[in-house]
Amino acid sequence: MGGQHDIVEGYHNQIRYDVMDSIPRTDGTLIDVGGGTGATAAHVKSLGLASRVGTVDMVRPESTPDGVDFQFFGNIEDGGFLAEVVEKEGPFGTILCLDILEHLVDPWKLVASLGDALAPGGRIVASIPNVRHYRVSGALFFKDSWRLDDAGILDRTHLRFFVKETAVELMTSSGLQLESVEAPKRTRHRRRVAAFHKLTGGKLNSLVDVQYVVVVRKAE
Repeated sequence: MGGQHDIVEGYHNQIRYDVMDSIPRTDGTLIDVGGGTGATAAHVKSLGLASRVGTVDMVRPESTPDGVDFQFFGNIEDGGFLAEVVEKEGPFGTILCLDILEHLVDPWKLVASLGDALAPGGRIVASIPNVRHYRVSGALFFKDSWRLDDAGILDRTHLRFFVKETAVELMTSSGLQLESVEAPKRTRHRRRVAAFHKLTGGKLNSLVDVQYVVVVRKAE
């Protein structure tokens, strides 16, 4: 398989460029939970943000990009499986949970377990959809509609839903320290979003925030 430029866009093989600014540089190992083919992990390594990278996912890809050092396949909510991953490759300097926690039965338990798998000073970087976005809340309040879809904030495979406050509570519930929380900048409709922020004085930003990137840190 070729390098990062050979990776085509798709749900399991896209590079998450939107979170790159939130990923800390570490000399240790990075694991991408729900990382698909490993496209994001490989890109992180190419940027020098980690010395060793890998993924854990339910789906075994047909091919893997260059630069991925290890991959595990199984249910991350299975404590025995997670323990095996940590024993073989942990502790981790960085753990990515990008649009994965909302799919889980007990994301609070997993965050706690992943926190235990961090090296001292290690970080979890999570992206979590914002259910208060106007396309969801507007449809609910004004049209009495809560329509699940094949992708997006109301993906039919989502089991949990979060707003900014509860996303932060999820990531800090086991004692991890909050470093940052922000909504990635959108390239689409950026002028409309900027105008809305200006018009509302920033007080209703959460209505146009599609998701939040939350970074938490384990004490050294």
